[in-house]
This record gives sequence, C-alpha cells and structure tokens, in this order.
Amino acid sequence: MISACTPKRLSVSVIIPTYNRATLIGAAIESVLGQSRRPEEILVIDDGSTDHTAAVLARFGTAIRVIRQANSGRSVARNVGLRNATGDAVIFLDSDDLLTPRAIELCANALETHPDVVVVYGDAQLIDGSGALIGLYSQRMPGLRPTGFVLGELGRRCFLTISSMVRRSALENVSFDESMECGEDYDFWRQLAAHVQFFYIDQPLMCYRFHAGMTVSMRIAETLDGELEVQQRILQMPEFDKVPPREQARVFCAHGAKQAMRNRGAIARPLFWKAIRLNPRHPEGYALAALSMFSLKPLQFAISKRRRMIGNQIAAEAGEAALAEQQKAAQPTASPSEAGDVPATESINSRDTVAITREHVHG
Repeated sequence: MISACTPKRLSVSVIIPTYNRATLIGAAIESVLGQSRRPEEILVIDDGSTDHTAAVLARFGTAIRVIRQANSGRSVARNVGLRNATGDAVIFLDSDDLLTPRAIELCANALETHPDVVVVYGDAQLIDGSGALIGLYSQRMPGLRPTGFVLGELGRRCFLTISSMVRRSALENVSFDESMECGEDYDFWRQLAAHVQFFYIDQPLMCYRFHAGMTVSMRIAETLDGELEVQQRILQMPEFDKVPPREQARVFCAHGAKQAMRNRGAIARPLFWKAIRLNPRHPEGYALAALSMFSLKPLQFAISKRRRMIGNQIAAEAGEAALAEQQKAAQPTASPSEAGDVPATESINSRDTVAITREHVHG
C-alpha cells in the first residue's frame, strides 16, 4: 500500500530539437538513455535536416519518437515538442549538448518533493568539441542562482541553461517566442518567472558543448539586443512592480549598463536615475549616473573592469566584442545625437560574425 506521504512519481519527457547535427545527435540521445532515471519519453524534433540525421535517428528504433518538419527554427521545433509531449514534466536538451548521468533523477526528485516548485535548474559543465572539460558555467558567469520567485534576479541576467525541467501543467499559456532570432529561451523563463517558483540544484545537469558549428552563429550585437529586448519585457510586466524596490534598482542599473555598452547613453542615463529614486542609499546608481554624464567611454571602461574583477568573463568578453563590432561598423558620416551615443533607432551594419551562444552574453 502506498503511503499518503509518498510523492507521486512524475513521468518525464525529453525534448531534443535538431538540425543537421548528425555527428552530435547520437551522443545527445545516448546521454538520455544512460540516465540513472530513464525518462518515459524522448521526443526528437528533426527541423528539416538535410544531412544523414535521419539515418542516425533510425538506429535508436522505438527508444525515441521522431517528429519531422520543414526547417522552421529552434523555437518552432521546441513548441512542437511541447505540444506533443505527454510527460508530467519536460526537460529540454539541444542536440549538440549532453545531460549529466543523474540530471533527470535530480530534477524529477526536486519536483516530486517540492510540489510548489515548477522549474528546476542547475549548473552546467562546459566542454569543447571533443568532450574535454573546460570549466563550469557558474565559474564563467558567477552570481546569484536563487530558489523561489526569481523575477527580480532574472531581470538582471539569464542564469538558467536550456536544460531545465518544467512541470508541463504550467505551460498551457507559455511557449517559445517564434519571432525571436535569439534570447527565446530567456523569454521562456521570463514568462514562467512571473507566476511560479524555481528551484536551484548546485550540481551540473548538462554538458554545454562549444564547437565550430554551434547553431547560434550571429553578430554579437544582435545577440545582446535579444537579451535587452527580454529585459525590457520584464520591466514592463505588472509582476515586476511587486519586486522589492532595492531589487528593482539593481535591475535598472544592470539594464542601463548593458545599454551603455551598446552606446545608448540616452536610454541608459534615465535608467540609472530611476535606480537612484528606487534606492537612494545604493552607491552603484550614483556611480553609473556620474560616469555617464558626458562621454560614455569612462563608463564602458568601468563596466568592463568590474565584470572582469568579479570573474564574469562571459559578460565582459561579449560586451567588449559587441562594442568593438559596433565601433567598426560606425559610418564616418554619422551624426550622433550626443557625444559618445548612437541613437537607439540606428541599425548596426557589421557583417562580422562569431559563434556565440545565448548563455554567453547574459550577466
């Protein structure tokens, strides 16, 4: 007889979108099949692959369920997976990444023992193309990883990886924004953070692979702008008004700093002053506002210096690279509205591309 105190065992679906990853998708699936707690369902959404992905998937037979579609992008593929998943909980895995051996066990146990929690997330191992360990995500992007309601911290940066587990019952009105070129995962967590509690497991749940063929290969400036778009959505949410004023002030400072790194002083300065009004005793707002009064260069230098001092290499390198890209793209005939600024409506025309992921730029 089952005790009334025994938590219900949740069924789990793993959603793996893939596109032309024939050399990597097999390892991703093997990492799921090798879990200490195997999921009830593995959904692979083949987003119109033209390589030999189909042959690789065929080797797994009935162990996986394959859904094929015309090439439509990551967000569409993930949404198709969500609509077809049958598990009580879902966990996402990109086809070039791996789950660590106990990822599903740890996440499902957390949901089963904490019925008020909806999202479970953790750390990640960073690996190179050969699978060799580079380091931990938390080491490259230090900072809070809270448990509970996380909207305030999420307004500053995205600290979750895509391989987090979610109760499917909470996703009725939540999906990946198919119009977004980047930052769609950040936006997905934003929608959930408005209403539900998160739980952090201080262990790596996935291996995040850095390799030459990473899906998100685009201009760094556009990637950062995707992050800023999500943060602007957070600032406009009614739920954000319920965040304590001190936390709101930190969000406005962080958002303003990122706008400054994009040479948008006209947007950044009001954000710093809003932070001061929300928390008059916090020195960061005053320092940022003072440094931004004239040219943005001293502020940009200070922001980069601070990021490196606290060990946030991901944000420091991405911010500096985006700034260099924008400066290289600046036209000689441009007439900025104020010294050191680029109008918020001005487009960035750089054609220099780099391989950079959504997780690279948050912080």
